[in-house]
Amino acid sequence: MKQDRTWIVVADGAKARILLYKPHQKGVQQLPDGEFHDSHPATHDLVTERQPRVHDSVGHARHAVEPRIDPHDQRETRFLTRLAAHLDGAEQRGEFEHLVVVAPATALGELRKAFGPHLHKRLFSEIVHDYAHQSNDYIYQHIKDSLPL
Repeated sequence: MKQDRTWIVVADGAKARILLYKPHQKGVQQLPDGEFHDSHPATHDLVTERQPRVHDSVGHARHAVEPRIDPHDQRETRFLTRLAAHLDGAEQRGEFEHLVVVAPATALGELRKAFGPHLHKRLFSEIVHDYAHQSNDYIYQHIKDSLPL
């Protein structure tokens, strides 16, 4: 019989880590390969071309046309999609029984969209908080009531 292993994914749009929780042990441990990072470059580094210009209907003023999609949002979505794919692979290999996700609302929504049906079945709880930059002990103290027994 397998041990009851819960993975706690603590993420935001550019950083994530995976913690392991076992009910018979106190606290959580970070998985050895459970840290993921994405850079957050400035907008001018993401957008290489000069934005198109338009003329005012009256006068001679010109204005830049804003892109329809924010390049930072695109990077965050790609990062969270890669994280979801990693979790999906781990679920298929049977590396955990329960999944707890701790993330800000926007990141949580992106992860939900990227999760496959198998991950949705393993999802034990979702916690809307930005704890990505907090210590493992801090996270455990604040979410221990939302973990499986």
